[in-house]
Amino acid sequence: MKILYVVSILTLLLTSPISSQSYDYTGGYGHFFTGPAWLKPNDLIDHLQKPEVLGPSFDWNNIGITSGAEGLAEIHQLLVGGGGFGTVIQNMTADSGTVRCGNGGGYLKVGYVLHQTNKYFLSLTAGFGGGVLYVGIENNSVSTPIYFSSQIPILPRGEADYFNAYLLYDVALANKLIATPINPDHKSFGGFMLGLDLGATIGVPVANWYTDAYEVSGIPSPGTVISPYLRLTIGGGGFKKHELFPPKE
Repeated sequence: MKILYVVSILTLLLTSPISSQSYDYTGGYGHFFTGPAWLKPNDLIDHLQKPEVLGPSFDWNNIGITSGAEGLAEIHQLLVGGGGFGTVIQNMTADSGTVRCGNGGGYLKVGYVLHQTNKYFLSLTAGFGGGVLYVGIENNSVSTPIYFSSQIPILPRGEADYFNAYLLYDVALANKLIATPINPDHKSFGGFMLGLDLGATIGVPVANWYTDAYEVSGIPSPGTVISPYLRLTIGGGGFKKHELFPPKE
């Protein structure tokens, strides 16, 4: 339901009328970002709540913090660039063990500027790349093994780290504001930028689970992981505007 809500907002904004512009722009910008992300891999949670793993007392924490960086170039309303991110959630504890979880990845990104002025622009972007889902489990029991893998249990007082690679997709609606004063009469401008991005990453598993350098059997796929996010961006950029309809001489 969360991803449907995000897609509905993006569709509504994309199909809404955008005011006509008298200028075209070229330039580029980069930023760091951070903010909340929803991370709930349902197939993985179902596996962790099995009696032989952590049991039904295990409660998943859905909200994490995502951070990373991006850089994009604008060429006449088209955006091209890339970025990377990492998301972590707070450690989760059940009767028999503690779970650490996060994900991250990198991607190439393209987009289109829907509306732009000297101080503000709105864009829709899509990215494609690769990433990894991480799960770490610590067995707090003194006598009962944890069968996250049905073949290789985590022994009492032991721990193990697991990794699952996936194809990564990213879609976002990005709002950017140049916060420093600029002269509206100048054709070249730029400065400190703030922004707010609403979007989601989608991870599609493409491999089995690994721990250290070898493959681990007996663990089901985590399934497709959809992670909506809201990111505060902080960075800077520079642009040059070109008249779409220059005056005739």
